[in-house]
Amino acid sequence: MALITCNECGRQISDRASSCPGCGAPVAGNAPVQQLIDAGTAKTAVTGLAAWLVAPWIGRALFAIAALIFLGYLLTSGR
Repeated sequence: MALITCNECGRQISDRASSCPGCGAPVAGNAPVQQLIDAGTAKTAVTGLAAWLVAPWIGRALFAIAALIFLGYLLTSGR
C-alpha cells in the first residue's frame, strides 16, 4: 500500500482507496465497477422469461382438462 496525493484537495490517501476520504473525489483507476444490470432489471428479465416458458404449458393443460370434460360428457350422455 502506498500513499498518493489527492488531485482535488492535496491530502495523502491510500492508492487502494476508491475516493478521497477528505473531499470525496474519485481516485483515478480505483473507481468501483458499476453494475451492468441492477437487481430490478434482473428480476424483471427472469419473471418475463419464466412467463414466456410457462404460459404455453398452462394453456395446454387447460385445453386438455376441457377436452377430458367434454369427452366424459359425450361418453356418459350416450351420443
